[in-house]
Amino acid sequence: MIQEQEHIVTLVINQSIEMGEFGIQEAIQLFELFGLPYQELFKQYFPIIQFPKKYEITSQTLPNYPFVDVQLRDLDLIPKVLNRSILIHDILYTISRGNTLDDLTKNILPQAMQYIQNPNLTCKCDIITSYFKITQEKRVELMEQVFGEKGFNCQNTINLTEPDILYYLIITKDHKYIAGCTLTKKKKRREKNFARNYELPNRIYLGPVSLAHDLAFLMANQAQVQENDLVFDPFAGTGSSLVACSHFGAICFGSEIDGYLMKGHCIGYINKKSTYLKDPKYQQVKPYINLNFQQYNLPIPNLIQTDVHLPTFNPRVDEFFDAIICDPPYGIRASIQQDGNEQDLQANRTAIYKRMFEVARRVLRRGGRLVYLYPLFKGMEKKVDKEDGFELIDFREQKMVDKRSRLLVTMEKL
Repeated sequence: MIQEQEHIVTLVINQSIEMGEFGIQEAIQLFELFGLPYQELFKQYFPIIQFPKKYEITSQTLPNYPFVDVQLRDLDLIPKVLNRSILIHDILYTISRGNTLDDLTKNILPQAMQYIQNPNLTCKCDIITSYFKITQEKRVELMEQVFGEKGFNCQNTINLTEPDILYYLIITKDHKYIAGCTLTKKKKRREKNFARNYELPNRIYLGPVSLAHDLAFLMANQAQVQENDLVFDPFAGTGSSLVACSHFGAICFGSEIDGYLMKGHCIGYINKKSTYLKDPKYQQVKPYINLNFQQYNLPIPNLIQTDVHLPTFNPRVDEFFDAIICDPPYGIRASIQQDGNEQDLQANRTAIYKRMFEVARRVLRRGGRLVYLYPLFKGMEKKVDKEDGFELIDFREQKMVDKRSRLLVTMEKL
């Protein structure tokens, strides 16, 4: 690992229309989870006396997004963040940057030469762009120009499968250049695409509105869920959010009003395309929520059938949970249905979210996170109202269909 007082590294954030700017949101929370405040992470962009709120840091305020330069003192944070991240494609140690390709050779960091000129190391080179495409012929030409004899004069041996070093050439939207590298093998840096193991098309038990696996993991990261944390989902459904939290070692609790969904009657069903059907451990039983945890060898959560909106709901625990993660009913997907008028739907949503906060005020510990989805419709302002006893940490918008969208909101109990 390179030893230096302070390092500039480049976050390569997956740019997805579906996920909007969730990648910035996730990066802030994960680095904070491992001890680095966001003010320290982004200090090169904003004056300390006018530092923005977390939700004010956007693609418009970060030059060269989705390539985001940040400053780290501890490079050991990189694998920790990558091991959990859904939308950070990679984190590169910056070895050079410039307005032209010639500038890259002139500006290369001396510390990087011990790797570039080491013939005993193997390497692979690639090019990352975001706002435009380049042909394969152009890619080869650029890699030769930067890493070949006329550029860095890289002495490493090419290995396309398991290289010791991955070199990247980043071309920003204003056609500036960043050369970066990773100094450990990819499989050791992160369990490659770990979240793909949890994709809904392969999940054994599904419902009509099961929460997408990647969104569930993003919500768990927003809540900064850690091993042995106590997590509650008051609208558990088929358990998508609890599956994600269990993956990170949380002890999970959930409630669901629909007993038929929990126990596999009517709307809950076995996914015939799931490869788990061929697993020797699979036993053909009635479909129910616990199958999703058995599929991934995760602990079975503590579940009850109840309606948290009823005044009689009494969890008998005060300030017990470290996090509440939920996708309340009458959200964006349910509201796409044309049953009932908009005023009725809005009234239902208002009542549901009001009750959600009442429950959270009682059962969530101080400093605990409440992470939830909130639907927006045409004409609705993109904002989050203040709630007594909670601090707004972050919120981002996810575009949906028919000019609808929803917010991923993170609150912290005071």
